[in-house]
Amino acid sequence: MSLFKGDTNYKQSLSTTFDVTLATVKRNLITDWQYKSDIVVQLLWTLTNLVAYGFLGLAVGTGAGNYAPPYSMSLFLLSSSAYWTMFTGNYEETAFCLREEAARGTMGYLITNNVDALGIMVGRYISSSLKFFVLFLVTTIPTFALVKNDGVNLLPHTAGEFFMLIPFILLAYLFMLATSLYIGSITLLVKQTTTIVRIVLYIVRILAGYFFTIAFFGGYSGWLSAVVVCLPIAAGQFAMRKYLIEHNTSADFFGFAYWQILLINLAVCIVLLVGAYFFTKGMTKVARKRGTIEFY
Repeated sequence: MSLFKGDTNYKQSLSTTFDVTLATVKRNLITDWQYKSDIVVQLLWTLTNLVAYGFLGLAVGTGAGNYAPPYSMSLFLLSSSAYWTMFTGNYEETAFCLREEAARGTMGYLITNNVDALGIMVGRYISSSLKFFVLFLVTTIPTFALVKNDGVNLLPHTAGEFFMLIPFILLAYLFMLATSLYIGSITLLVKQTTTIVRIVLYIVRILAGYFFTIAFFGGYSGWLSAVVVCLPIAAGQFAMRKYLIEHNTSADFFGFAYWQILLINLAVCIVLLVGAYFFTKGMTKVARKRGTIEFY
């Protein structure tokens, strides 16, 4: 039975936008479950990254530069890989989902049944987030339980560490959702976007402190690190290392207090999501005029 019932006159088959999004999520989860081998590959890829960056950090040892972390590079890179397990897959799958729907010949069917490009991408992001969060729990949580820093593992040791980190993770999810919507919308007009998607991912990773601490930016300008940490994805990575590796819940965010940076991150997410909404609607309108929504 189809999840999207309706007619060609745009008669709304689901009562609310929430119902449409929920049905899209359900559809994606059902589709993903049909490709269990792909889930296994993603699991192996996650483990490969954890092992690769773990051994790379061991090979590098403990950094001695001005901006080296106060712990081993192995822990630094493992935290990067673990953190991005929650964001890389859902970002890529969302950015590519419109192209995939068109390639499968289902794009026109979804649009005809009142599921627009925005709904398709949001539904894909939510379903992918659920999948990759499970992979995060299966792969990185055991890793964090085994890896030691000064004789203790990297799991939260107090309720404060855990609950203080949660808002940053949620805001990082919203930030990556907005980023996915911007990049995914481009596929309505530009069909070959593989390189664009990966370039944006690397830029965001660099700004978030994947490869080096964001304190490094302060070496070029004293205020630059404070600007970078205003990005929710960067604040989340910074907080994860402070709370899980250093167990330091009193650290400030380059001049910002905990609640200040949370409010700034929230404001950034709201602005980006509102902008992404109108950007997607605008790109959809242009694509309709050009007739490029479902044809490659």
